[in-house]
Amino acid sequence: MNIADLDLALIELSAAQKAHFAWLSKLLELSLLGGEPDADIIHPRAHHLCHFSRWLRNHQNQHAQHSGYINDIETAHKTMHDNARELMYAISLRSVNAPVLRHFYQSQQAFIGCIDKYRECLLLFRNMHDTLTGLPLRHLLYQDFDFIRARCERSQQALWLLIMDIDRFKSINDTWGHNAGDDVLRSVAATLKKCARKNERIYRFGGEEFIMLLEVAGENEAQQAGSRICHYLARHPAGIKEDIITVTVTGGLTRVGGNETLHQAIGRADKAMYFGKNNGRNQCVMIHQNGDIQQLK
Repeated sequence: MNIADLDLALIELSAAQKAHFAWLSKLLELSLLGGEPDADIIHPRAHHLCHFSRWLRNHQNQHAQHSGYINDIETAHKTMHDNARELMYAISLRSVNAPVLRHFYQSQQAFIGCIDKYRECLLLFRNMHDTLTGLPLRHLLYQDFDFIRARCERSQQALWLLIMDIDRFKSINDTWGHNAGDDVLRSVAATLKKCARKNERIYRFGGEEFIMLLEVAGENEAQQAGSRICHYLARHPAGIKEDIITVTVTGGLTRVGGNETLHQAIGRADKAMYFGKNNGRNQCVMIHQNGDIQQLK
């Protein structure tokens, strides 16, 4: 999920909750004034018929790391509908008692509580994204790392790390000012997003550095990805005021070992990147776990 997806998710969640409150108002009106209840109240599968169920269907497979929140909401939503149906039957039979009311009230509070927890999760997740570029920040990189590595192990893929630093970024700020530097960061981030494939996740690591986690089949695919990403930027200039300038990056690529930490992998990739900086820039350099370095074409 990127920052735009998170904003949309928060808007949709608020709209779905608003629809739920409208449903509650209808339930209260029926209980006080009478009338024929709709299917989204008394049908045995009412939890699949109400407006909120559409939100659930659209979000059940959105993000694996948030599936626990969605599952909790779905369970609480069904329980609330079951208790609402029991309450309506009791009202129609004029047999409402304290336990029936309490069960409905408790299930309603549990449902709202699950929604609030998910909203807090989304807001926290959003705060881990950079407002300038829209990319996830290093805090989210550290949070995602174990999850992505475990996914690679399950799918028998290899996990590679690519760290990139914008070449001569200081001279951009010195020549055009810090606002220009921000424009370049936004441009590079946008270009990386266009270039990235489904199995390539981008993070703004800090300053003018970016990191990508690559889920690939093997070394050849990792090398091709590293070269493609680094060279793609050079072919897509950035606009600064009325000028168009070529912005390049130097990248360091390494495979993440099964038992090593993210910090260790970044440290090794960093060495490859600075080798590239000292030997021409605008390139991708791969470093093996034994320290051997290979400049990629």
